[in-house]
Amino acid sequence: MENAYLFAAPLAMTLYAWYIKRPRPEDIFERPREAYGAAFAAYGPVIGVRRKGNLEYIVNHEHARHVLSCDRLFSFEKGSAAIMNLQPIMALTEGALFRDLQDFVREGIINRIDEIVERINPLFQRDAKEFVDLAGKGLKSSTYPSCFDHFHNTIAETTLILLLGQEYVNERNLDIIEDVSNGMAELTGQYQNFSFIGKYMPILWILYTWVKVMLINIPFGFLRKYGPKIWQDINRYEDLIASGTLSGKNEPRNVLFLMTKTYYSLKDRKRIGAARRLYMSVLLLWYWVLCQLATRPEYLAPLRDELSQVLEEDDEGKLRLTAQSLREARLMDSFIREVMRLKGDTISTMRYTTCDVPLGEVIVPKGYLVTAMSTTVHENPEVFGETPREFHGFQWAEIGKEAVMTGPAHIVFGLGRFACPGRVLAVNEIKLIVMSLIARSTPTLLEGKFEVSDPLNTVTQPPKGTLVFHPLEKPLL
Repeated sequence: MENAYLFAAPLAMTLYAWYIKRPRPEDIFERPREAYGAAFAAYGPVIGVRRKGNLEYIVNHEHARHVLSCDRLFSFEKGSAAIMNLQPIMALTEGALFRDLQDFVREGIINRIDEIVERINPLFQRDAKEFVDLAGKGLKSSTYPSCFDHFHNTIAETTLILLLGQEYVNERNLDIIEDVSNGMAELTGQYQNFSFIGKYMPILWILYTWVKVMLINIPFGFLRKYGPKIWQDINRYEDLIASGTLSGKNEPRNVLFLMTKTYYSLKDRKRIGAARRLYMSVLLLWYWVLCQLATRPEYLAPLRDELSQVLEEDDEGKLRLTAQSLREARLMDSFIREVMRLKGDTISTMRYTTCDVPLGEVIVPKGYLVTAMSTTVHENPEVFGETPREFHGFQWAEIGKEAVMTGPAHIVFGLGRFACPGRVLAVNEIKLIVMSLIARSTPTLLEGKFEVSDPLNTVTQPPKGTLVFHPLEKPLL
């Protein structure tokens, strides 16, 4: 055909238009809110998305409650194990990993939260004072210490005390806990979105991280250094239980003892098997809260007023935070809940279909991952009005909804039977960190704003931004 080249330009323009409008794999990692939102608008409340080697079904607010609360049809345990690459550990624990963890947290932490707050509060006060002193010195030389890095050690020390006991706390053990935490974070996919191989060759990434963490880091790090001591303590706890001399008041106050008591059979003196002994397992929501406070300084005055009202005196007349103080800090609690609602969560906790399940006009086959799009739940105009993305830090105090409360319109901690059992401790630790810091300093952001480092994973990745703390002339603590 003569002059065929005349069609080249229109054809090129058409192909280019198709290219830039088609959904790209990068969109769900870099712009998940827009990518998933466009798919919902085009195809309805249930969509299928290929991500990290899996076909995942994503639902919007219309089906979120059903998916997250009906464990008979949508298994939390199988879904979480699959998305976190923990299927072999599920097999080692005979399928009871998440149920056991839930029981340990409830019995070992939630039921003793007041006692725990009293035990860990001095750690947070010590480290908050130390950090603010460092921040004050840094202002003079324009060097800004990282509160995120500083409080990592506080969280690690708290974890050691709660899981294993005070006698385990030393510098070497804190480093081991930090290494194990980083390894488990890598294993469960918390850094996977930052890796090209993790995003586009997930099988290779999973194999690599399993070999690195489960065959090298944990055996030659945690188990080699911690294993003998933990094994001895388990044997000692079993002997104490068998002796019948323990009562509720003189029982060891750590999760390791609770695990021993749970699995040790007093009737037939059956000791705990090796696989059970090898597994047990924080949070960076507080960093999001501080970043929001730094960009919303108008909230600091009322939060400090509340703080001064809830502080209690100790025997020496010094002001301090107590478990009751944290409960009464309702404005701080509301601010934390609002930060959690609007920090941009996209994918909620995963579920796994146990049979073919109809969702609207779609039938999701058995054996597939299903989750809710958190953004559509937390920014639903039917619940939050015409401006659902507008920040109202104290609205929850006005209606009496606490940060730990879950519901169909608040799924930060999940929903239903398997809502996060550690949320009570998490919120208390967030309050301890934030209140301890604003009692002594004013947070600002060096850049004037912060950025989301991983839009698809705001749950486990902190925002990007340099927090700068200016010490108060008259600190409250």
